[in-house]
Amino acid sequence: MNVAYLAASDVIRLLEQGDVTSRQLLDYYYGRMDLVNEQLNAVVQQQRETAYAQADQADRDRKEGRKHGPLHGLPLTVKESFDVSGMLTTSGAPHLKHNIAAGHAVTVQRLIQAGAIILGKTNVPTMTSDWQTYNDLYGTTNNPWDISLTPGGSSGGSAAALAADCTPVEFGSDLIGCLRIPAHYTGVYAHRCSLGMLSLRGHVPGNPPGDPSEPDLSAAGPLARSARDLRLMMDVLYDPWVDVSVAPDFRKNTLKEQAKIRVLTWFEAPGHQLDERIKRRYADFTEALSGMEGVEVHHGMPPEIRMDDLFELAMKLSGRLVGTSFNSRQRLTASLASLGLRASRLVTKAFPEGLDEYYRAMNQSEGEQAETDRLRQHYNGMISSLLQEYDVLLLPISPVLAIPHMQQAVHRRALDVNGQATGYNEHLIWNIPATVFGLPATILPLNRASDELPCGIQIVSGHFKDHISIDFAEICESLTGGFQIPPGYS
Repeated sequence: MNVAYLAASDVIRLLEQGDVTSRQLLDYYYGRMDLVNEQLNAVVQQQRETAYAQADQADRDRKEGRKHGPLHGLPLTVKESFDVSGMLTTSGAPHLKHNIAAGHAVTVQRLIQAGAIILGKTNVPTMTSDWQTYNDLYGTTNNPWDISLTPGGSSGGSAAALAADCTPVEFGSDLIGCLRIPAHYTGVYAHRCSLGMLSLRGHVPGNPPGDPSEPDLSAAGPLARSARDLRLMMDVLYDPWVDVSVAPDFRKNTLKEQAKIRVLTWFEAPGHQLDERIKRRYADFTEALSGMEGVEVHHGMPPEIRMDDLFELAMKLSGRLVGTSFNSRQRLTASLASLGLRASRLVTKAFPEGLDEYYRAMNQSEGEQAETDRLRQHYNGMISSLLQEYDVLLLPISPVLAIPHMQQAVHRRALDVNGQATGYNEHLIWNIPATVFGLPATILPLNRASDELPCGIQIVSGHFKDHISIDFAEICESLTGGFQIPPGYS
């Protein structure tokens, strides 16, 4: 039975029909790693002995009529930053190189309870803090479409492993683009869930062991090669830690049942350019979308919603999030760094935009925190109203297609946008709305010509309407053709 590049949903069907065993699947996926992982360096830990023992048990249980959840016997990989009992959780940081997890992260536990078998763990940037994937412990991960390019970050190992078929589905995390940019760069699907839907306990960086609270801004979610597999994974993982008035329905495509689907696009913001190749593909996609029966497409955000204001708000919130773990000396250092950066802007623009606000927010007074929260609520009200009028908001993900590896100091990095050097922090821009307002975002890979790199589009829906953005991605597969296999990997 050939299982190459099969969707996870189809692999499960074959398991249930008895056409393939879990052991045979492990033979395939570990064989695939042996074949392609040396040049990709996507899967950085494996647990073959444990996985084979679990696969044999899953096969025996199935033969005897016992099923342990909807993922029974399905092998998959997870991002290195999540705890898997008995495996290292380092997030690529040398000071954590001996950190063996004593238990599973909350969401990993849900996967295992659903019957999944963890094959191994995929690479990340140091402390998951880059839009590329490399670190001193595991080295550099390459993009299957071109190994001179990065697969993005911080879930870059996840996306590369999935695109190269080292796993049928993956699980990662996202602060400001950490799932979305890798999906865009490698041509896979991803879903950043609503804030409050999936726990990040057992993720590094994160709260210390035993702390029951959940971090602001950060979310988790699956990567897959179809919208159907995103729905499968979200149905398994759904476990909100806040009250939800109406639970999302991941069992079927509810959006198809609507008489009209209203879509708003936001592809332009002053001072934030997109690569012309991306703009062309967005234009082609929205033109085709406008021709679909029952779909109504509108363009342009209301003028009172300004991207630069959202950027400043994101810097303040992320700085405050980091600052919660600082002691008084570290807070003082952050304040001095902020003052130094503000002074330096009088003579140079070498440092990333917004870095001064980021450091300042690490030591916010109560009054400043209250003002930041007020602004967030103000904009949240406008965005929420907008997403009551429209089913989905379409956004870019990155201003560029997959970039070459850049491992120099961050302030020396630049993106090439239509021949112009653009700040590396432009990776942030289009990922800010979903992060700041805790909204779900699904990445859909678009059509590509044979000589083009992958390009994704971001689908945002209302809070806890995660099923809607996934439903929309599935509806659009008839226009895009879905995932495409990188050359040389079929």
